Amino acid sequence: MKLEKLKLDLNVEWKISRNSTNFKENYILSHKEHQSEVAPNIRYGETPEHIEKSFSDFLNNPKVLENDEFPRSLKNAILNLELKSTGDIYQILSLKRIESIKTSFSIPIMESKNLKDYLKERMDFKVYKCKIANTNELSLLKTLASLVDVPIRVDANEGFQSLEDYLHFQSEIKGLNIEFIEQPFPAARKDLYLQLKRKSLFPIFADESVEDDFNGDEFQKMFDGINIKLMKAGGIERSKQLLEKARKYHLKTMLGCMIETSLGIREAMYLAELVDYFDLDGHLFLKDDPYKNLLEIKNGILCLNS
Repeated sequence: MKLEKLKLDLNVEWKISRNSTNFKENYILSHKEHQSEVAPNIRYGETPEHIEKSFSDFLNNPKVLENDEFPRSLKNAILNLELKSTGDIYQILSLKRIESIKTSFSIPIMESKNLKDYLKERMDFKVYKCKIANTNELSLLKTLASLVDVPIRVDANEGFQSLEDYLHFQSEIKGLNIEFIEQPFPAARKDLYLQLKRKSLFPIFADESVEDDFNGDEFQKMFDGINIKLMKAGGIERSKQLLEKARKYHLKTMLGCMIETSLGIREAMYLAELVDYFDLDGHLFLKDDPYKNLLEIKNGILCLNS
């Protein structure tokens, strides 16, 4: 196996509640004719140093893959390569090939006055996702609602710190076309989610609260749906298990991504038949996508090219 760093410049400042950046450092893992992507997330301590050291450790001792501190984005790529080497993924995992899906398009935190220009060439999506930190982004969200007449998903990335702030926020947006709210509070604040479930005007989806597993009984009391990402779950096969578990507990399913090339997004598409909602737009924020031939997007519909 060979691990190569890939610096990806972005076409927009990617700003969410906890950080901002103009580029992303991912990795491409290769073995023979197969490739997979590693998209580290600093939220989970996945620095370049952590990725590179962990890969070196894995080459010396493959058993480290099962250690809790092993980065899941790297585990994702390693296991996906192993899966690809055994044959057709659809057949191996008993999955139906879905050629096209409707994905959301994300708006990072920005000045509301800049939103119209940002969307100028992206007005054809059937659903949008608006990043916020807290009530400070009310203007951005309301401006978005004035520009588009399709559903809007709100992603707080753990930005709210109190139930009172969230309830004020939802009272301000209750007249907008909001589809659901994603991860309003920090993952550790289960107490707030338990209170919110009874008071929220909108469905609440978990993102940061789930990594490679979740407590189904507990999640039923806190959330309406769950966002699964291969980079957090640790591979296509594990993500499939989590999506099936979510359905067992009557949770809606969403398939998300990090900032990734079309290589990583294509791997998520293997799971399309198990998913209610898609947020597979990470490749659209790259100035240059080295794997753009794998996918095509038209009118907000993401289509397979391979």
